[in-house]
Amino acid sequence: MNMDKSSFSASKGWNKRPHININVNDIEASTAFYSNLFGMPPSKRRVDYAKFESSDPPMNVALLEFPSPKKRDGHFGIQVKSSATVEEVGERLKKAGVKIKQKEEEVACCYSVQTKVWTVDPDGYHWEIFVSTGNAPNAACTSDCDCICYDPKTGGCTWS
Repeated sequence: MNMDKSSFSASKGWNKRPHININVNDIEASTAFYSNLFGMPPSKRRVDYAKFESSDPPMNVALLEFPSPKKRDGHFGIQVKSSATVEEVGERLKKAGVKIKQKEEEVACCYSVQTKVWTVDPDGYHWEIFVSTGNAPNAACTSDCDCICYDPKTGGCTWS
């Protein structure tokens, strides 16, 4: 196995990183979306594959073209350290033509108070860029939640 040690090294300040592999319907559209979301081109590109190896945040996201008519649920997120960074990423995405689904400020979600922007990739995966600004001890995506994904009809996160 040939690993590129330069992309994953303790000298960069981390020893672990999340890996996310996402099946996508259209590799071209998804590669463009994720290039804009991460602010970088893929580190590896093939006809049906793209890999992004970000050092900030440290993560490995791979896209594999695998068309499917199945609706996808859930979401992904990138936690940042300030509301200003949330704003900067949101502006960068808008300038690149990526639609911001919603901007939320100081909402209760997952036991914390968060400021965030939401976007959706070409396959319907929701992405949040967020900062936690405080604790919300009674908001675990229950009736106390006021974030975009909370659905009082189901009592959980649902996307429309």
